[in-house]
Amino acid sequence: MRQRTLRRLLCRAAVLLAILPATTAVPRADEAADKKTIVFVCLHGVVNSQMAAAYFNKAAKERGLPFTAVSRGIDDLYRSVPVRIQDGLALDGLEAANAPQVLTAEDAGRASQVLAFDTVPAKQSGRANVIYWPGIPIGIDHYEATRDEIIRRIDALIPTLAEEGEK
Repeated sequence: MRQRTLRRLLCRAAVLLAILPATTAVPRADEAADKKTIVFVCLHGVVNSQMAAAYFNKAAKERGLPFTAVSRGIDDLYRSVPVRIQDGLALDGLEAANAPQVLTAEDAGRASQVLAFDTVPAKQSGRANVIYWPGIPIGIDHYEATRDEIIRRIDALIPTLAEEGEK
C-alpha cells in the first residue's frame, strides 16, 4: 500500500516538473524553426490528446523526426491531466505533453497537422485542415485500449510525416 502511494506521489511530481516552464533551456532560433508541430485535440485537452501527444513525441524522437506534438482542448473546463492518465503514461515512461490549453485558430494555423478526437468548431480550427480520428475510446475509461489504438494510428502516421520531414 505504501509503495503504491509513493509511486503515485512520484508520478505526480514528475508530471508537475514536466509541465513547469523551463527557465534554463532556451532553444536556439534555428532549432525552433526546424521543429514542426502536430496538434492533437480532444474535448478537454486532458485525456486522449495528452496520450496521443506523449506517445507521438516518443515515436518522433526515436525516429529522429523534426516534429513535436502538443495537446489542446476544445473547451477549458479542466485545468489538470487526470491522475489515471498521468499514472498510465508514467508506467510507460512518459508524461503529459503540456498543461491543458484551449485550441486557438492560431495554434491550428501554425500546425503541420491537426488531429482531432472530437469535432472542432470552425472558430478554433481556422483555415486548418482537421483530420479526425474517430472510434477511439475515451482513455480515462479504457486506458490500455485507447493507448493501443493511438499507438497503432501514430505508427501509420509516422511514415507520411517522415516524407514531409525530408522536404
